[in-house]
Amino acid sequence: MLSLTSNRPGKVRSSVTALLLALSVSACAVGPYDADELAGMTPPDSQFLQSLSREYMALGDLERAEYDWPDTARFYDRAIRAGKGELVEPEMLDQRNLAPAGRKELEQARDQLTNLFSAGARSIAGLSSARAQGGFDCWMQELEEGHQPDDIENCRKIFLAALSDVEASVNGALVVLLPEKDGKLGVISVENQQGAVTLDTSRASALVARTDAAPQASGIFAADDVRAVFGKAIAAGPPQPVTFLLYFEQGADVLTTESLALLDKVLETVRQRKLPQVEVSGHTDRSGSASFNDRLALDRASIVGQEVLRRGVPEQFLTVESYGERAPIIPTADGVSEPRNRRVEIVIR
Repeated sequence: MLSLTSNRPGKVRSSVTALLLALSVSACAVGPYDADELAGMTPPDSQFLQSLSREYMALGDLERAEYDWPDTARFYDRAIRAGKGELVEPEMLDQRNLAPAGRKELEQARDQLTNLFSAGARSIAGLSSARAQGGFDCWMQELEEGHQPDDIENCRKIFLAALSDVEASVNGALVVLLPEKDGKLGVISVENQQGAVTLDTSRASALVARTDAAPQASGIFAADDVRAVFGKAIAAGPPQPVTFLLYFEQGADVLTTESLALLDKVLETVRQRKLPQVEVSGHTDRSGSASFNDRLALDRASIVGQEVLRRGVPEQFLTVESYGERAPIIPTADGVSEPRNRRVEIVIR
């Protein structure tokens, strides 16, 4: 911020002041101080980012009114980035020239805030999270300047009050509905004796603050928050099952050339799993009797099971069973011959 003091006669002082004001007005109209582009932007699909953009815009306006052009540019730039949908993080302490006296409290404050963000606060409590981040960056900026103690304390109080709201919002059990790896999305009900919330939209979330409180819908979770909160759990989860379909030569107990080639891929897939389960099931069409088809399907599944064992898959990981004609890929009437139903399935979990 600029301040002007002088012991020279008033006329000279007025001229210098007029010159500074003229330069200020010119600087406001162009370059990084112009945030008019925010007016034409499509708001991001995030209450947090919408609110954060407004918080930074307000901070930029305050610094602009005080002719602090570097901080005006800094806050307007962050407002524009948030307005474009960028996940703008709280400022790092090294980005400011801070005295050691205030640095420790700021470090603890930033850690508290980012830990809450890692717990999904930006999606659960978007407004309070944005206000906390704006208050933190304001606090750090005023502390760097160091000559307006009332402003420092005001920003600090804003941060602490918003942080308290965020902490109250994120306590409890959090449930977020995510699609399967193949894109399929189910529906879940989060319920207890006090009430229920149905989640049927990708990344829809619910929070149960206490056992004696009803579940509350908490909006659509941001993709970045899903990664932050659940990334390790998702990565540690079991991989999706892999299915191989094998076929026999017509009227023989010999696998087709293409099916034999698949057995090497079966072995490769098994080796990629820590504790694999290899399920081999035989299937037939409906051209014979049900009892005959059960025996035929089991015979063919056993042949494939032996091939899998011969290639080095441990026996304790293998199960072999027969579904006969009961699980066709192509539904048909009884007595109909359908080659695609005469198969052996290998499912690796």
